Amino acid sequence: MVHAATGSPVASEILSSWTDDALENPVEKKRLAVALLVELMAYQLAAPVQWIKTQDCLFSVAEVQRMVEVGPSPVLCGMADKTLRNPSFANSSVSLLHFERNRDEIYYVHTAEEVEVAVEAASTPTTSVVVASAPATQSEQPAASPAQAQVSVGVSSSAGAAIDDVPLPAADIVHAIVAFKLKQPLSGVSAQQSIKMLVGGKSTLQNEIVGDLQKEFGTRVPDKPEDMSLQELGAAIGTSSSMGKCSQPLVARVFGSKMPGGFTLSSARAMLQTAYGLGSQRQDALLLMALTMEPAARLGSDADAGTWLATVAQAYAAHTGIAYSATQASSADGASQGPTVSSAELKKVRLREIEHIQQQIAVLARYAGIDLRSDGRTAEGYQTGAQQLQTSVDNITAEFGDDLIAGVQPRFDARKIRRFDSCWNWARQDAYEWIQQTIAGCTTGVASDVDVSDEARLQQLQNRADVQLVQMLAGTAKILGASNNDALQPAIQLTQALHDACKGSLDQEPVYREFSKPMQPETHVQSTGEVKYTEKPRPSERSWAEYIQHMSCGDLDNTPPLMHLREQTESGQWTYSDMYS
Repeated sequence: MVHAATGSPVASEILSSWTDDALENPVEKKRLAVALLVELMAYQLAAPVQWIKTQDCLFSVAEVQRMVEVGPSPVLCGMADKTLRNPSFANSSVSLLHFERNRDEIYYVHTAEEVEVAVEAASTPTTSVVVASAPATQSEQPAASPAQAQVSVGVSSSAGAAIDDVPLPAADIVHAIVAFKLKQPLSGVSAQQSIKMLVGGKSTLQNEIVGDLQKEFGTRVPDKPEDMSLQELGAAIGTSSSMGKCSQPLVARVFGSKMPGGFTLSSARAMLQTAYGLGSQRQDALLLMALTMEPAARLGSDADAGTWLATVAQAYAAHTGIAYSATQASSADGASQGPTVSSAELKKVRLREIEHIQQQIAVLARYAGIDLRSDGRTAEGYQTGAQQLQTSVDNITAEFGDDLIAGVQPRFDARKIRRFDSCWNWARQDAYEWIQQTIAGCTTGVASDVDVSDEARLQQLQNRADVQLVQMLAGTAKILGASNNDALQPAIQLTQALHDACKGSLDQEPVYREFSKPMQPETHVQSTGEVKYTEKPRPSERSWAEYIQHMSCGDLDNTPPLMHLREQTESGQWTYSDMYS
């Protein structure tokens, strides 16, 4: 097979003088294996890779849809990406993954934040509906209820005028990701500089940023993006309909770790829609800017979160040159076209109803002697503890970055538990084989060869002994004893000895004992020049205790031991130290 694949003259010479007897000689067999290995390695280094044919087979013939590269860096993924850009592969849709960079995608690991982002991306932002009707005549108008009267009085035009939505430029996403990785505001990261210049020679950070961009934009990232300015890189990528696989989890992480529990990403998008009139793509651009304005610690209330989002919105307006304004609902002649019911006023009415219901519940609870605040006080205690833990986590994140927290997350999954008990079941098999070897030796008069000493085999059985093994040995001894065959006495004695030893080890933990013997090297040079190396037991040191005793003593009087430590004197000389040795 080696000769057919390589055409090696060395393999041809071996085959010309080949006999099956060569495999019977261990030395010749080893020499043959070395020769074949060297020829295969030489052929591997000298033969062409045929990468083009490999790609044609993968993408055209086999129609592979998912390629995973295992290696230190995604070199093959980059080469395959260039190939797939060729017009001949226009109909091929191949996912190029690297086992380190795309680990979550390969193992289908989806965090709760990514699931939340996916759900929110599938839903469209809700828009406020303004109902305008022609004024009814006095006889047609029904009498207004107290709640409706309160709504009519509190009507206001608080919704922001809609601002034209624009496609999300890839340059904004690139700028935001780079600024976030550098822990700098957008104003501190120049879009005229390249990634290589911005990282200041930190190759690890550079590779991390490039990997995030490839995760965000996939095959749209050009070659050597680290050498292009951020503006040129964004122009080369183009526009995006929404945030990608890198920016979405980053935005979700900010809202999950720094916003109060009730202020979610959906709440923020609703606020941007109703208060500022921003469409979905402008909302994405604003949230990308929010990455670089992340609060230092978790905000305490929804009001604080709203204030922070308002600050980001003003910064986004200044960055893009847009202006927010309130809508003015009026007719051509200046008369009002009808009442505009704001959601804020409806919310106030609902809150007043809930407050009235709560007061009634409190009165009934006092009458029944029920403490409605007991659970609340318990929850406040938990909240205080959670705030302390969050402060500790924020301090760790500020000191070591997000990578430390992400790197120490537990990887255990109860669904992956596998219980393997065959090690203990094999103890019964080993004991049974030992007994059968002894029985065979009793009946044939030929002792069976074993790989380890009897003492070592007994120790292995004792370490794995359990109740079932002891019961099996007791039953075997009873069966052999009932045979009335004197030739089986050695097997009966062995079975009884194993039973007693294993029974005495049931309540003991497994222990390790060293049964090997100290060895010494022995080298012989044959007359043919062949060097033969072997090891044999030391004649004067039959146990490890004797070997250690010998090594701790010198060969001659007044000489240091063979193994010793030295210490440096004040004169700089290194001398034998009896204390350390």
